[in-house]
Amino acid sequence: MMPLPGRPRLLAVLLSLGFGCAPEPRGIIVVSLDTLRADRLGAYGSDASLTPNLDRFAGEAVIFDRAFAQSNETVYSHASLFTGRMPSRLAPLDGDFRLPKGAATVAATLQNDGWDTAAVVAGGHLSRGFGLDRGFDIYDDGSSWGSLRETGALALRWLDTRVGDDPFFLFVHGYDAHDRYLKPSPFGYAFADPKEQGLGAQLGRQAGGTTHVAGAVHVDDVGVIETLSLTAPRFEGGRRLAQLVPDATPISAADVAHLTALYDGSVAWVDACFGLFMAGLDEQRLLDHVTIVVLSDHGELLGETGQFGHRGSLDDAVTRVPLMVRPPGGAPRRRVTDLVALVDVAPTILALAEVPKALYGDGYSLVPALGGGRPQARTAVVSEGALRLLSARGETGRLTAEGAGVRNPWLRALLGVTPIDGVSLRSVGDGDPEPLRAALLSHLAGT
Repeated sequence: MMPLPGRPRLLAVLLSLGFGCAPEPRGIIVVSLDTLRADRLGAYGSDASLTPNLDRFAGEAVIFDRAFAQSNETVYSHASLFTGRMPSRLAPLDGDFRLPKGAATVAATLQNDGWDTAAVVAGGHLSRGFGLDRGFDIYDDGSSWGSLRETGALALRWLDTRVGDDPFFLFVHGYDAHDRYLKPSPFGYAFADPKEQGLGAQLGRQAGGTTHVAGAVHVDDVGVIETLSLTAPRFEGGRRLAQLVPDATPISAADVAHLTALYDGSVAWVDACFGLFMAGLDEQRLLDHVTIVVLSDHGELLGETGQFGHRGSLDDAVTRVPLMVRPPGGAPRRRVTDLVALVDVAPTILALAEVPKALYGDGYSLVPALGGGRPQARTAVVSEGALRLLSARGETGRLTAEGAGVRNPWLRALLGVTPIDGVSLRSVGDGDPEPLRAALLSHLAGT
């Protein structure tokens, strides 16, 4: 088969970035490790030795130390990842969220440029019903709430049976760090006591168990938490939960420790599944020919502010995510400490493939950083949540607004006058929060 225009362009761009003189790259692979906190990886400072495979990968990659997600929920975050646009610019952040038919995606753009495109995802909030399948020749979402162990094997099969030598774009996803936290042996109790029978042990064994926790208490009816988040700012709402539900069960320090240990076991499980996938790529002799991007869509609260899960917060524990890019053949590890965002991934992929810059949306190409330079300077990275959450992360702190949805027409006016550290605007960090307020106002103005 005659090579299409995309192949030589991709090679030329990668070589011009100093990615080495490896054999001609044949594709780009993005691996999304759902709900994985950055601080659990050795490459991001952990000394718990949970992630030997990911750390080995990091040793041959560009590591973005301060990458932040655009949302705390899977479908919104991946919508930004695929389009380079903020979630609220695509559709209302509610249960009916669906990628608009006219939205340009990475897959559709590459498909139009002659690339083979495939995605193997673990269903759930990435099911094709959300519209994220646009532009993929193959979109396999049959592994419902599944593992990278399953989706990775299917992706490797697609690679092994692919016909022709056209360049390819492959997206692979797994829910391995998502609740329930208890994972298969020996990972499930690698760090947690299997004899523990308290509330933490019960929640760790249940899918969605930790969603019943807020304000350091557990309630049987998760609807109470959802309702509270939509009727009162969560800064004081967590305290009010214990008042609204007098028989709520307090979450003890032992419960937090056990759930955290179970989560760490799930991180080790993630790493093992990732190692199997990388071994499969190595067996197919692809590691010298592809660019691999590894990331997460969001992190997870582990008892911080009395919460677990990710829907109720845009703090760093939830929005700071791993983001690493390995060029064909690998390269000496290098760290980038500038603020970057998941909306930058789409324009980066498109820049490597040299397709029109008009499709870059709200992000910036990270290609300069891959080549040893600096990424586009940012004052802040903005993140959005469905439960009336909006936050800006700057160099030295974070400013979070609660109490009005992103599309509320009154939010800009309220945000302009709301006092810092009042009921609904909280500042964390040592820096001046006013530039972060300006960043939020700019975001709401669509600029």
